[in-house]
Amino acid sequence: MPKQQVGLLGAIAIGLASMLGAGVFVVFHTAYVITPTGYYWALALAAVVAALNSWAIYSLARAIDRPGGVYAYSRIYLGDTFSFASGFAFVFGKIGSIAAIALAFNNYLAPGLKFWPAVLAIAVLALINILGIQRTAGVAAVLATVTTLFLSWFAISGLVLPAPLLVLPSPNATPALTNVLSAAAVFFFAFAGYARIATLGNEVRDAKRNIPKAILITLTAVMVIYFMLAFVMQKFLGLDLYTDVAPFKSLSGLFLPNLAQPVTVVVAVLASLGSMLALLAGVSRTAATMGEDRELPAVFMKRNRHGSPWVAEVVIAAGAIVLVAVGDLSWVIGFSSFSVLFYYSIGHLSVLRQGVTERVAPRAVAILGFILCWALAFAVPGPAVPVSLGILGAALLVRLAVVRSR
Repeated sequence: MPKQQVGLLGAIAIGLASMLGAGVFVVFHTAYVITPTGYYWALALAAVVAALNSWAIYSLARAIDRPGGVYAYSRIYLGDTFSFASGFAFVFGKIGSIAAIALAFNNYLAPGLKFWPAVLAIAVLALINILGIQRTAGVAAVLATVTTLFLSWFAISGLVLPAPLLVLPSPNATPALTNVLSAAAVFFFAFAGYARIATLGNEVRDAKRNIPKAILITLTAVMVIYFMLAFVMQKFLGLDLYTDVAPFKSLSGLFLPNLAQPVTVVVAVLASLGSMLALLAGVSRTAATMGEDRELPAVFMKRNRHGSPWVAEVVIAAGAIVLVAVGDLSWVIGFSSFSVLFYYSIGHLSVLRQGVTERVAPRAVAILGFILCWALAFAVPGPAVPVSLGILGAALLVRLAVVRSR
């Protein structure tokens, strides 16, 4: 049976489901806590880094249609070691992200049932992916449509409704650069979903044309929505955004007084499911491609009659379930951001190795993107930097030992 493929709309749905996932329900408050006066600057910086990264992926995806995203691109332009490092960082960071989003799903849907709803959600979503990319895209389209409509309605309502008199940060206060960088790293967590489109590779029809288009469309739409949401939240909450851990629920109470809690819960649950679905699809395909290259055990490359890498899907889902069972993983935002920023920095290095006729992104874009990725990566709050570098270093040493033993 030939491999299933999706078109441009399916790729856009997967991208939107990835970016408009659970992250958007936590990053605004978290970033505001870090820097109330640098809130907009941090969001703008995260958007710039996301745009530079997408430009790099756009350039690489036009030349290569192999699944795996930056892992596949860097293998061609930089060599096996860089490729392994980027692939490992992506898989490591995103397994944690799946677990964190599953816990967010659990907290909204059934906080009293411990982690069992989260475990069931991961298992069901993995099964959908195993049944083929067309089913993944179909479910993602439904979830992304609901989430996009809700967030758009939310933002537009906030723009047109009159705001109460609130205490706002002083416009003359100068935010600390380190705080702006840390908050931008947090905001970046909510932007990072477009990588999942690139990981699909030739499971997208006319991949060299449709993947770059899908990345451009989804990132542009998400940027517009995020900036509107940032403005609306400060407009209606002011400095209360510093203490309000659930700003969406608070503002829904103003916009829909009688339906605030159920509507917000439903949308947060659907957004979480969409994000996990797209994450599982993207991470499993990167792991499968690494299996083809013997960077992971060859069993990861096994695909079923639908063309899905079912072994990789099961292992990734199992890893996320184990992390869910451990407990609260809210800190994993930092680990995910660091890992993905590292991943994109290797993408920028790959662009620098492209030939003049292949490269769409100018060299200056790749250089600036590389620098900004590392600036945000080292500003990630919490213990993510030393722990992630330690794990990545250990993985590279294990790989070196394996390669030498062959």
